Amino acid sequence: MKKIIIIGLTALAFVSCSENKESDELSDENIATETKGYTIDCDFRGVDISKAYLSQYVKGNWEHKDSADVVEGKFSFTGELELPEVWYIKFDDKKAYVSLFIENSKISISGATLNRDSVTILGSAIHDALNKFNDGQEGFYNEIDKMEIDYMAAREIEDTATMNQITLDYEVVSARINEYIVKYIGDNTSSVLAPYLAVSNLLNVFTANQIDSTLTTFSKDIKDSKYIVVMQEKSAKMRTTEVGAVAPLFVQNNPEGNSISLESFRGDYLLIDFWASWCGPCRKENPNVVAAYNKYHAMGFDVLGVSLDDNGEKWLAAIDKDGLNWSHVSDLKGWANEVGQLYGVNSIPHSILLDKEGVIIAKNLRGEELHEKLEEVFSK
Repeated sequence: MKKIIIIGLTALAFVSCSENKESDELSDENIATETKGYTIDCDFRGVDISKAYLSQYVKGNWEHKDSADVVEGKFSFTGELELPEVWYIKFDDKKAYVSLFIENSKISISGATLNRDSVTILGSAIHDALNKFNDGQEGFYNEIDKMEIDYMAAREIEDTATMNQITLDYEVVSARINEYIVKYIGDNTSSVLAPYLAVSNLLNVFTANQIDSTLTTFSKDIKDSKYIVVMQEKSAKMRTTEVGAVAPLFVQNNPEGNSISLESFRGDYLLIDFWASWCGPCRKENPNVVAAYNKYHAMGFDVLGVSLDDNGEKWLAAIDKDGLNWSHVSDLKGWANEVGQLYGVNSIPHSILLDKEGVIIAKNLRGEELHEKLEEVFSK
């Protein structure tokens, strides 16, 4: 039921103002202190760690910006940021990490373990605001967790009616989450938290025009935020892959190591299908794409799978198991896949339908929508 994404949820149209904006709005000016730079003092006594890294996650890879030796569980980082940003503290070669919104203030972090629920972060007002925002969604996600349990139980006994009803209920709860997110952003346009939440929750579903409209609502005081830059770049990239645009050309290798070019598919209707072996929703959609391929391939329909895998064996095993008998390419760079970057893909499954001239005629068609569109195309 959930779509696999780097970051985010779905969203409704952006609400640009609030009646109580003047009195209630969170702004970075309001939460700023006179502290020059930030100091992060950490205390994880009892946890077996020797090295800590202040890191960022950039295009699918961790980049360490600073490091500190851990002495009896204690270590510190210092620095200065122009505007608040989300950073991560990683430890040795452990998968666990602590995420926090850093601003120029004195921040303390402590925990008996590296488990998120046992870690306490104090001193960052914008991090506190993010926590408060997340707390406001907890009830929604409790509902969704129960729905997923019920959905799996219904699937076990092939109770289609219950599965369909749960899917409808899920969409209702998702809409309520969307309204909450959108209102929060509209109420806090002077805080970096607003574009951060927009990047985390809206970019996967907004058009370029919607992104541009959202950008106009943010205060000029945060115009240099990295999250606003991300939105600007996303809008520009989206305009190259909007319906009506000629799909950007690319070349990537197939499993045999041979180059496959997008241009070689000219003359057929082509579905570019971004997926991965580890993506549950992608695997769930694969039988639908197989059915469409089998029905329309002889009429001039083809599929090009672009995998965001980083493990070649798992990629090939999934192709074989799901019976995906069309062309496949990947550079095995995961989310940093160069074709995915070219097309601005930050959630999967993601698909783009091209006409015979390589013009984009539809995006993200799944289920019956894909069959309806192909029926329309080939009945002309």
